[in-house]
Amino acid sequence: MALISERRVIGGNELIVQKTVGHKLAHERDQGAACLKCGPACEGLDLHFWRKICRNCNCKLEDHDLKNEEETHQNIVAVLLADRGISKLGKLEINVKHEDHLENHPLIKKNVQKNFIQVPKASASVLSKFLDAIPKDKAAHHGEVGEQYRSKQLANQLPAHDFDPSFCDNLTDAEKDKMKAFNEERNENATGQGEIKEKTPKVVTQWVCERCKLHLHAGEIAIFAERAGEDKCWHPKCFVCATCSEMLVDLIYFYKDNAIYCGRHHAELTRVRCAACDELIFTKEYTQAEDRNWHLKHFCCFSCDKELGGQKYVAREEKPYCMDCYDKLFAKVCAGCNKKIPADGKRISYKEAHWHASENCFKCITCSKSMLGEQFIYKDNKVFCSAQCIKK
Repeated sequence: MALISERRVIGGNELIVQKTVGHKLAHERDQGAACLKCGPACEGLDLHFWRKICRNCNCKLEDHDLKNEEETHQNIVAVLLADRGISKLGKLEINVKHEDHLENHPLIKKNVQKNFIQVPKASASVLSKFLDAIPKDKAAHHGEVGEQYRSKQLANQLPAHDFDPSFCDNLTDAEKDKMKAFNEERNENATGQGEIKEKTPKVVTQWVCERCKLHLHAGEIAIFAERAGEDKCWHPKCFVCATCSEMLVDLIYFYKDNAIYCGRHHAELTRVRCAACDELIFTKEYTQAEDRNWHLKHFCCFSCDKELGGQKYVAREEKPYCMDCYDKLFAKVCAGCNKKIPADGKRISYKEAHWHASENCFKCITCSKSMLGEQFIYKDNKVFCSAQCIKK
């Protein structure tokens, strides 16, 4: 396919992005990817046009075996780390001995490539020790489990739709401008990448991990975050988001009020996120329902996408449903008349059985006496008014 160039604004910066004609749309990302939660019960990722969930299993995008997140995040990471002295792999401008340069260690370089889009400045030996300090199930160079973890964290910690409007659901020009300003401000004041350093015997100052408060000793690897201060450091496994406690992917952090965060949770400190599309809300007007926030156009039935503003709805597992869909999907069947009980209808429930709260349905199976407000006997999945009626 032919390559075309496109001007794209990511994180408030304009990039020239090359892509092939006929590229996949945002909702076609990793189409068909296996679900890591549902397994074979899911036919494969079929991303909803704007919900960021699979239409086959309702699991999140990042719950699937994503293979293209590295490619998706190339430009996002490039903009986040622009002008911060971060060099691309193979072009490390650091003061190290020639023999300890990453280019002279192909195996270490290969392993590093699996864990970073852009590599912090460090020698091959220090990078190798850093990789050894990562838990194996979270290290991409240790196999499929680590690769899946990394892809999930890229998608979750640095949501593409937080940085690139092309991954969002039809933002207006005003919303795009606000997104650009938001990302410019936090790139300027909050974004950074952890620095990998080894404590050597020559270092006389104490290094104390900000998370676990344990001292680091000579030969150990520490991560420093420039925005937190020159004296602040963490063990590699302790360099985690203050909200979700996940290791910060690519060591990319966002700093606020003496704490480090992943991109997702730092954004949520100052912006609200739509519970339906997972995008940050850049409009003045939005809906609050079920203790969550929603774009006006996205507060709709989880099943049929019918807008619910001003309409009756029923929430189930934190998801709103219109009355018709709720009745179709979840309505209880009356044990008296075998008809569905509507969501807004009165009902009586006992153990696993349900009845319309009416004299015609909730009654003694023998004599038809209404049991509304009366004591009853429940035996063999039937309602009786007395022991005598049971004997009959």
